[in-house]
Parts: sequence; structure tokens; C-alpha cells
Amino acid sequence: MSANSTYLQIFPQKKSLQKLIKLYYVQFSNEPDYYEKTTYFPNYTTTLNIYQHSKVEWDKWSRVHSPDLKNDFQYLLVGKFDRSRMITTCGRFNKLSIVFHPLGLNHFIEPPLSDIIQDHFLFFDAFGLPFDDLMTSVFNTSSLEKKRDLLDDFFEKQCLGFQEKRLSYCVEKILQTSGQIGVEQLAEELEVSRKTLLRLFKKHLGYTPSEYRSVVKFRAALQNYQSKSIKPNMSALAYESEYYDQSDLNHHFKEKTGQSPQQLFSQLRTIEKGLYWAIEDVPKVQDYEAEG
Repeated sequence: MSANSTYLQIFPQKKSLQKLIKLYYVQFSNEPDYYEKTTYFPNYTTTLNIYQHSKVEWDKWSRVHSPDLKNDFQYLLVGKFDRSRMITTCGRFNKLSIVFHPLGLNHFIEPPLSDIIQDHFLFFDAFGLPFDDLMTSVFNTSSLEKKRDLLDDFFEKQCLGFQEKRLSYCVEKILQTSGQIGVEQLAEELEVSRKTLLRLFKKHLGYTPSEYRSVVKFRAALQNYQSKSIKPNMSALAYESEYYDQSDLNHHFKEKTGQSPQQLFSQLRTIEKGLYWAIEDVPKVQDYEAEG
């Protein structure tokens, strides 16, 4: 991270939440001239970002955050995340992020996810006034343990459960196989039609099954490379990650990030296992638009 910003992780303590919420993290800077460009890469998690005293401007591929004391809190939910996005942060900021495991958020909301979010991100208000009160308390304490306990208590009470077991089964199998399992096999194992699977994925995840598998496969290749102390060449990575060949790997990475694997890995920073960012030296937004 930038030398003049602070990044801190907190993990849920309540066991009932640990399979639903991956982590909470806080990031902040008190520097008025703070400036950072960060690229976030496609992921199958869902993240709720809370910004205090901040405004946001956005287009299809990027967001810019800057100070605005008139805004107490802004809640940005990042849902379907199948292409890299750039975030520029200018000036003082204070941010809390809640990272949900796949289908984790679905346990805390009444309507299907598709009723809440249709695109990459939206302004989120599904938790209402109690969540405003919670954020006031969370941002007013400097203790990470107190922040965690406040968040844990809220989400434990908010948990409604998610009853669509067929989709839970599909997501688990896709993750277990690093995206290699086919839609036909999933439909056969569940004794349902492809059309039924498509409906379930779109309703509760916002992805088609193929789109979701594609993101999982990308993340698996990313983690495969980053986890090795001796880095494989791209041909070996393609083989280990079950791509058809190196050309197939290159095409997939270019589709997801606008970069070749070599370009991406030269910039990548591992913030936490499975959480990757690229700082500053990132491709321009128009590069994505040209690709798309």
C-alpha cells in the first residue's frame, strides 16, 4: 500500500459468520494530498464498501473517490465482478470493506440479489437505518476488536439464511473444481435443466453459470501463480490451471484484465491470501473500452 495510507484486516470471530463473511478491512489516510490509483481484479466474492465523508464519481470501468464532509456514509456494493476495475482515491479518506464469501451476502438480505444489484456496483441501502447507526459506532471507535464485535453482532442478528440449496451445491462444486466442472454435469447431478440453473444463477448471483465459472477459473490461475515461490512460466501455468494452451490462458487474462498474464503478474501485489491489487502503474480505462 501507499506509505501514507493504513490498511488493517479484521476477521469475524463468531463461527456462524466465518463461512459467510471472509473478512472486514479498514483503510484510511489523513493526508490531504493523498493520491492513489488501484486496479482490482475479477473476483467471485461480493464486497460492501463503506466510505465516510466521501463522494464518488464513476463510469463503466472506474471510480474516483474524493472528500465530501456533507456525506456521512456512502454504501457501495460490488456485485458482478467479471472485469478489472480502477479506483482512484484523492485526499483524506476513511473506508470499511465487508467481503462476503460466495452467496454469503444472500444470507443477510430478504429479496434475491438480482432485485438489489443489476450491474458491477450500486449504492446499497438494504440494511436501512440500523446500519447507519452501526456505522456511526464502528467509525467512532479506533479499536479493531470493537469494530469486529459490533459488526459480528449486527450480522449475527441480521442473518436470515439462504434456502436455495441447489445453487449452493453448484457454487461449491465450481469452487472445488476451480471452474472446470461443466454446466451440463451440474444440471445432470441436480436433475434439473440448464434453463433452471441459468435462472438460479441470474436471480441470486447476477452471473450466468458460464460467467461465474470463468471468474473462478481466472482466480484459480491467479492464486496458482502467486502461491509458488518459484514462479512457473506461462506454458506451465496454463497446463497446471487446465487451460487448453498458453494462447488460451493469454486470451482469458486479456479478457478479464485488459493485460497479458506477464503484464499483470509484474504489477500484482498480494494484500491478503486471495486478495490482489495493482497500484499506480495500471492500464488506462480506454484500453478496456477498446478491448470490449
